[in-house]
Amino acid sequence: MSPSNGPNPDNQKTIGKVFSLSGIGIHSGKNCEIIFRPAPADSGIYFIYNGKKFPARADLVSGTSRGTSIAGIQVVEHALAAINGLGIDNIEIEVSSAELPVFDGSALPYLQALKAAGMVELGKQKKYLTINSPIEINDGSGSLKILPFNGFKINFMIEFPYIGRQEFCYSEGFEDQIAPARTFGLFDELEKLKRRGLAKGASLDNALAIGKAGYLNPPRFKDEPVRHKILDLIGDLSLVGRQVKGEIFAKKSGHKLNIELSRRLLALC
Repeated sequence: MSPSNGPNPDNQKTIGKVFSLSGIGIHSGKNCEIIFRPAPADSGIYFIYNGKKFPARADLVSGTSRGTSIAGIQVVEHALAAINGLGIDNIEIEVSSAELPVFDGSALPYLQALKAAGMVELGKQKKYLTINSPIEINDGSGSLKILPFNGFKINFMIEFPYIGRQEFCYSEGFEDQIAPARTFGLFDELEKLKRRGLAKGASLDNALAIGKAGYLNPPRFKDEPVRHKILDLIGDLSLVGRQVKGEIFAKKSGHKLNIELSRRLLALC
């Protein structure tokens, strides 16, 4: 491994040094330590938990309710979005408990820590998945479609009570435009979630709350929820194991549809 003198989009990358973070999970409320380590070319992104090592891959997803779980580890999408947004191809992620830290509810703390560890170029070219024909899925209320495109672009539309319809098109500027967008939820659903054993660690410090009058705490963007949905989708697409080249049109999509698309794309690799 040798330090990169500048960004090269064609070369695989890993981080420059080992580092750790810790924080509470938004659902469990329990503390988790997470250790990131450099990994060699062609090893991909993988997790270590309870002494077991497994790849971050869509066919290992174990749940999509209020976050993406892989092999029993919950809410992996924010960390994966930060890794994807920085173009990191190979990294080891060891966790001490079954839910990753939520921090401020966005991918930004992960991204900042990864950047501080430095980027290292590896002696292999990146692996891409190029979309050659359209793929479309829907579940009756939401839909996802990916089309051939020489690059990567996401067009996302959501519609929620009290905030209405939001749309955003993303193609570049992940760190500034997407990474700071926090997870969000309807305040009047909070007690229901807690009765289900969820949102034990949720607060106005790590989520954007929505009430009948709109946002209950200051948003980072006026359309922060749709940007966070794009963040989630980018994290979920990381489970394909390759950089995807295509244009995505998402309408009211969530983790379930995201993972279904990721599984279909994984089958093409």
